[in-house]
Amino acid sequence: MKYLKAKILLLCFQSLFVSIAFAEEFEIKHADSLEAEKEKINIKGSVVINYKDSVIEAPECIIESNSKGEPEKAIFTGRAKLKLKDRILEGDKITVSIKDKVIIAEGNTLSKLKDKKNNDIEISADFQELHWSGEDANAKGNLKTIYQDTEVNSDEAKIIYKNKRPEQAVFLGKLKQANLEQPTSITFANEFTFDIDSKNIQGRGDVKSTIWPNQKLPREKQDPVHLNSEDLYIDQGSGIITAKSGIEKVNVDYQDTKGESREAYLIRDNKDGKPEKILFIGNANVSQIDKQITSEEVVFNFKDKKLTSNTKTNIRPKTIIFKK
Repeated sequence: MKYLKAKILLLCFQSLFVSIAFAEEFEIKHADSLEAEKEKINIKGSVVINYKDSVIEAPECIIESNSKGEPEKAIFTGRAKLKLKDRILEGDKITVSIKDKVIIAEGNTLSKLKDKKNNDIEISADFQELHWSGEDANAKGNLKTIYQDTEVNSDEAKIIYKNKRPEQAVFLGKLKQANLEQPTSITFANEFTFDIDSKNIQGRGDVKSTIWPNQKLPREKQDPVHLNSEDLYIDQGSGIITAKSGIEKVNVDYQDTKGESREAYLIRDNKDGKPEKILFIGNANVSQIDKQITSEEVVFNFKDKKLTSNTKTNIRPKTIIFKK
């Protein structure tokens, strides 16, 4: 009887995966029972499906077919786990669409993807969607993404693939802003684009960032720069942070220096990671306790905390006000 059940199950799953060309060999096991109906097969117990480089494990599985007897999807429940060559996916429920070759995980989901250097990208969410062919992946609901020293909390995310490897991650804040944290910055924005190869970051929409300018010092040993803008770009290679705004100006606050302008650049020494200056460009207005400079370009130097303005590059003359 057990041999007969196993034989029936094997035939069912051969039919189930016949349309998936990459599955050449597989092994199926179930612990307790198998019940076959006209358009449904119920399998209970420790269900394990091995085929080529993929494995699915779950306490229960239901295979649903159409009126012609052709399998359409397999539903794994009771905390299921799916393992592919470069991905692992867990969830309270995993649904495999045979026709569309799409995998949907629901409830307490956790996935691990690999970048080109085999570093883990870990995503936890209420809902995740993957493709057998290694195409784009989607996630939403209580979403947290961890990649090396970067952690992102967002409402939705899309992992964009190229040559079957993740290339970019787009994070969206729908109900609340997305939050991206790295060792030297914490940033809130409506949307982030994270380039996985370069680690560069683009933040868009009502950006609010707290930046610890010295990359070599711990946070508690330095004062942060507070920056508000419409767009923010963090270049990991050069260490330069670029902020731009449209109607509203970029606002920068560091110790007793407060400034606003159309654009602002925080520039670091590329070798030692120490901050060099903040460059305010475009209708800039920068003040300290004892002075204020209004100009097309104002430079704040971290070393001596001085403000300077180069009138040769200015469209209009600078205005310097010494406060009493």
